[in-house]
Amino acid sequence: MKERINAKSIIVLAIALLTVVYFWLSGDLESRVLGGDLFPEPTENIGQGPSAQPTEKPSSSDKVTEKPSPSEQPTEKPSPNPTTRPRTLEVHFIDVGNGDSIFIRTPSKDILIDGGERNSKAFDYLISLGIDELDLVIGTHPHSDHIGGLVKVLENIRVKQLMDPGVVHTSKTYEDYLTLIYEKDILYTNVKAGVKLSLDNETSLEILHPTHIEGKDLNNVSVVTRLVYNKISFLFTADAEIVSEQEILAQGYNVASTILKAGHHGSSTSTGDDFLKAVNPKVVVISCGQDNSYGHPHQETLDKLEALDIDVYRTDELGSIIIETDGKNYIVKTER
Repeated sequence: MKERINAKSIIVLAIALLTVVYFWLSGDLESRVLGGDLFPEPTENIGQGPSAQPTEKPSSSDKVTEKPSPSEQPTEKPSPNPTTRPRTLEVHFIDVGNGDSIFIRTPSKDILIDGGERNSKAFDYLISLGIDELDLVIGTHPHSDHIGGLVKVLENIRVKQLMDPGVVHTSKTYEDYLTLIYEKDILYTNVKAGVKLSLDNETSLEILHPTHIEGKDLNNVSVVTRLVYNKISFLFTADAEIVSEQEILAQGYNVASTILKAGHHGSSTSTGDDFLKAVNPKVVVISCGQDNSYGHPHQETLDKLEALDIDVYRTDELGSIIIETDGKNYIVKTER
């Protein structure tokens, strides 16, 4: 169902966008976002072109022996402790139904990528972990099953910085999302491919997509990120489809990753053969809702993953999925 906005809403949206443009043109926005104390290490461009070939493709030694198979699911969840930073890196694929929401806890940063549909599922999950502040939020693209739940998060949790692809969308959800960024004076930037953020001594977050947003549908402006913690890496593809995967490969980015979040909830429009071969994951996580009307994940996607003997974990079957790593090995935990 399409959401409509009235003239007053359009004025609010226009004011917010003009404010972003003003800071951008003045040069202040870039210094506010990429400077400061959030990411003390300088940002740098990711290597591009044919010379930037994968150098850290995961080996068989990356796989911890105690990692359970999909048929042997542990039920334990990480114990919430907001006062103690973990010595490991945790990635939580939150069960938000047919949407995406990923919480990342590094040794020094708390990051949220998307928030699922417009409800309190992602917010409630963060609160259960004792999270009252986020260092970075990424809204991958304006579809409501990705940014909808961010509205509740932005209303109630302090956010230091927010990044998205800068695509304007005429929905009430997007209007409320953008208005909250403006009203709460959150550091905000329209991020593009080629940015690398140093999070900790051994942790980095690379932006691989989009290179541009003109003339693309919303799925294919998705912000695609690669998280690297020592020898273990994660690739988060949001709703990027095969055309976007091909663009990423053509740019020569290193996409080899231990864990892949399947694009577009396991749709056959994503996770193309060439891309999957280049990523070469040990594990694929699919975020989708039970009995969803889209038929996600599509059987075609499941078949190709099975043929490559890749471990698959689905939120519709297992609930929230947590992957914990010390940078050398990893373990998968599930809600059920």
